[in-house]
This record gives sequence, C-alpha cells and structure tokens, in this order.
Amino acid sequence: MVSNAFIGLGKAQARALGHPGLPLAVIPHPFGSRTRNEVRALADKCVGEIVKLAAAK
Repeated sequence: MVSNAFIGLGKAQARALGHPGLPLAVIPHPFGSRTRNEVRALADKCVGEIVKLAAAK
C-alpha cells in the first residue's frame, strides 16, 4: 500500500527487493494528517482492492 504521492518510490522499492511486478494498492495523500475516523474510512474503502491484489499472487 502506498499513497499516490509515493507511487514511484513504491515501485522502485519493489524492484530493489526483487518484485518488479508487485501490484500496489494506492491511497490518497496525505495520510499522516488524517483523523482516526478518516483513516478507518480509507481502510474500509481500499480493503477490497488489497484482498484482490493479495489473492492474485
């Protein structure tokens, strides 16, 4: 999982760790300044995508 401001960095890290095709679940940036309820809403929104990506591997 990566915020949209760090997609390039996430892809570079995946390549460096030997997983160049690793799919990334992308969340809106910024993440750290969000409230607990906002983070929970983001998690609820992207959990399906994360499960789908994990199942594809």
